[in-house]
Amino acid sequence: AVVSTQSTGEQAYVDDLKAIVTGYKERIETSPDCPKILKCNTGTIFGNIEDIYNFHCKIFLADLQRSMESASVGAVFSTNIKNFDMYATYCKNKPHSENFLSGVEMPFLSQCQKELNHVLDLSSYLLKPVQRIMKYHLILEKLIKYSRSAKRKEELSQALKIMAQVPRYANDAIHLMGLEGFTGNWDDLGQLLQQENFLVFVNGGKKPTPRQIFIFERAVLFSKPAPPKKPLQSRKMSISPSPKYSYKCHYPLAQLGLTRFVQDDTNSVQFQLSVFKKDQRNACESFIIQSASTAVRDRWVERIESLLFSQFTILKSRAASNIL
Repeated sequence: AVVSTQSTGEQAYVDDLKAIVTGYKERIETSPDCPKILKCNTGTIFGNIEDIYNFHCKIFLADLQRSMESASVGAVFSTNIKNFDMYATYCKNKPHSENFLSGVEMPFLSQCQKELNHVLDLSSYLLKPVQRIMKYHLILEKLIKYSRSAKRKEELSQALKIMAQVPRYANDAIHLMGLEGFTGNWDDLGQLLQQENFLVFVNGGKKPTPRQIFIFERAVLFSKPAPPKKPLQSRKMSISPSPKYSYKCHYPLAQLGLTRFVQDDTNSVQFQLSVFKKDQRNACESFIIQSASTAVRDRWVERIESLLFSQFTILKSRAASNIL
């Protein structure tokens, strides 16, 4: 029953992808009535959605339907794992797509939505691949739970281990899409590496403030979480709104210093970032960052340490080159 439900859900997902590709993308590319600004930005709007559609329509759905007879669902995920890499590409582009669509009001897109008889707009449909990729590991967990065969459980467990890594890209993309108020250049920050919610004490203050922190290849960005909203209700479904954040500040890694343990407490869930400001002599701002667990703190500290060390190595190499 679980496999049958999964197959039905996959078919519905393929239908949604087809609606995006044929109902929006192809119309934009071929219609003489479509505004030029849309025609010139299909790559930004849709990313590699057509590649995702072709994979699920021509390969994954058929494999999944065949697996219902052979009870080899785990193998379907394992053999297709490389194809799921395209979701990383899609998720990296999604904030740019969201930013473009939020800045334009196009009757052409509204007309496409009306003709497709969609309750949701294009932006909502473009979120479906992000939502779908986050469900696969949950489906595998359910299949493991109800499987009676030890061999099948092992196969599914291996598939789960592989697929559990994939949703991170989607989850990070969803949170980054909710960031509002940043007016800088995204390219200056580099690729988003991870994000998390923390309590932050600023400059030794006693009262912490909640902050969603994003760490990129070349910067750390602080934002303020907006109060959660109730799910939107439509006649067909309940739609959970994406998280929203207000941009507060960001700092290049070159200005950061890291203290792994606050007050030398190795069991603490806190770590400290110090910001050295170039425009003020010897000026320093400090953030004591409180994690939800030591595991979260360790993951963040290790990531920041690695980035700072890489940056130090690059700067040292450049300095040596200048001397020569």
